[in-house]
Amino acid sequence: MIPVSGGDVFDSIGQALTVLWKEWPRDMKAKSLGNGQFSLSGTCPYASCNKPTVFITQTAMHAGPIEMEGHQQRVNRIVAIMQCQGCENYIMATLYTPNGSNAPHTYLEHYPLGQPNDEVPKEIPTSVAGDYQEALRCQFVKGYSSTAEMCRRAIETSCLELGAPYNAVLENMIDWLEEQRIITPALKKVAHQVRLGGNRGAHPWKEGEPVAKPVPVITIEQEHAEAIVEFTKHFLEHVYVIPGRLPTFDFSKPKLDKNAPKN
Repeated sequence: MIPVSGGDVFDSIGQALTVLWKEWPRDMKAKSLGNGQFSLSGTCPYASCNKPTVFITQTAMHAGPIEMEGHQQRVNRIVAIMQCQGCENYIMATLYTPNGSNAPHTYLEHYPLGQPNDEVPKEIPTSVAGDYQEALRCQFVKGYSSTAEMCRRAIETSCLELGAPYNAVLENMIDWLEEQRIITPALKKVAHQVRLGGNRGAHPWKEGEPVAKPVPVITIEQEHAEAIVEFTKHFLEHVYVIPGRLPTFDFSKPKLDKNAPKN
């Protein structure tokens, strides 16, 4: 990112979006199309796409002079909303040109527009839901190790909420829930998978083995994070959502009234 001085509404928007999108592909290149128009090419920042693509301007462009490090004269900063031609999602793109409308465009920065879907069913307790929602937000910005850790934490919070001994390690908490028949043997296996995935996300080496030098880093890839999130969702649905919703529906057949007149 090239340093600029001064600030306006677009700087404020950029700062706000940076908090939401803590990491995303920034390998963009600008192409001048003439008459002040341009396109961007690079990797789409949206997880549903995440492929090389082209972005086309969809709105009127805002241009204004700014001071930029390395330039003796003020340059024109151009801001526009652009659309990915693959997934059709939008970004706010910022470029700059030297004075003159026919000067080539140079990529400065861009921000995805949107927010993660971290909605969870109301039946899940707030303390557990908060951990799982944070996991979903981490997954949204491709923080896969953090995703795994927060899913593990959601399982541990759930164990405590369900009455597991608070001074036990998570492995024992999960086993205790199954021993008390609070969860099924199948859910016990699911919870242990999330626990192990969270351990991998938290530790850069295999648990229980001496640390070698250099440290053999174990990473959580996208497919691992997706599986851990799905396992956590499965656990929470069976522990909270389904039992919470069952009483709201009654599909039993109504009893016949023996005294009712026959047609």
